[in-house]
Amino acid sequence: MAERRNFAHVCLLVKDIHAAIDHYKKILSVVDPQQLVEPLVFYEDFGAGEERLSYATFPSEGCEIQFMQPLTPGTALYRRLEKLGEHVHHICFTAPDVKVTVQELAARGIGIVKEGISNDPQMPWQFWSFVDPKLTHGVLVEIANDYDSVGGKWAPAGTKAKAG
Repeated sequence: MAERRNFAHVCLLVKDIHAAIDHYKKILSVVDPQQLVEPLVFYEDFGAGEERLSYATFPSEGCEIQFMQPLTPGTALYRRLEKLGEHVHHICFTAPDVKVTVQELAARGIGIVKEGISNDPQMPWQFWSFVDPKLTHGVLVEIANDYDSVGGKWAPAGTKAKAG
């Protein structure tokens, strides 16, 4: 069974994902070279519904750096990037089962966004949601199923251990 990875990543909303990757490779080579050991996780086109994004994540046993570049003009994230410019979009905590975590939050009076729990058919094992932003003091907080970074892609938690 994979270890629970609590604070998984910080995600930046960027205009040019390839430039962000290049800049952060240089930065991480000095401040956290461990994030450059494994292949970069990269998805050219990922997302739910009309909201298509390019994603990149520097894999790490600690907190990862992740980027999102909106691809679809007129969608919420595209408009947000146009309005606010590049910025930290969210922080992510992982758990073995998002649905259980959402129930545990609800039992403590903490809700999630009205959109509920999301999933992308490219990764049927991965579910995520966001904590109600009225309760997070200015930070968008994502809850996602545990995952591994394997060969430049995301995989279900425990995949890396089975492959190794």
